[in-house]
Amino acid sequence: MKVRNEKGFTLAEVMISAAILGVGVMGMAAMQGVSFTKNVDANDLSIVTNVAADMMERIQSNRRFAWAYNNLNTTGPGNCLAGGIPAAPPSMPFFSVMPSTAATRAIQGDCTQWRTLVLATNLLNVQGTVQVAPVIPLRADSSAVQVTVRLQWNERAAAQRTRAVAFQTLIEPE
Repeated sequence: MKVRNEKGFTLAEVMISAAILGVGVMGMAAMQGVSFTKNVDANDLSIVTNVAADMMERIQSNRRFAWAYNNLNTTGPGNCLAGGIPAAPPSMPFFSVMPSTAATRAIQGDCTQWRTLVLATNLLNVQGTVQVAPVIPLRADSSAVQVTVRLQWNERAAAQRTRAVAFQTLIEPE
C-alpha cells in the first residue's frame, strides 16, 4: 500500500474559513458605525460642558451680583441687551447693593459673550439658560444663591433626541 501525503486545503475548508472571516469583518463594520455615533455624541457633550462651565465661572467671578444673572436665556435674540439682564433685584437680604453701571455692563457683556459661545457650538436647536434661586431658609446674614446653568440641544443622529446638561453650584457672596 502506498501512503499518500496530501497537502493543501479542500474547497470546503476554504469556504468555511471565508464565511467565518466574513462574519467577523461584518461585525467590525457594524461596530465602526456605533463608534462613530458615540464619538460625535462625546464631542458634543465635551463642547457643551465647556460652554456651561464658562458661564458658571463668569458668574462665580462676579459673585456679588450672581442674582443679576437670573433668567438669562440665549433662545432667539436672547435677552442680554433687551432689558432682561441684569435681572430684577430680589428681595432682602439679596438686594443690599444695586450693580453699578460698570457692573451692569460686565453682566451684559458676560451674557452677550456666552450667547455667542452657545451659538458657535453649531449644535441643533441649542439654547442656554441660567436660573438663580435664593438658598432657603433666608437669613439676614446670608445671601447665598443656587445657580443652575443649563444647555439643551438636539443630537445630530437621525432621531434628533433632545439632550441636556445642567451645572449647579452654590454661591455665597464675599
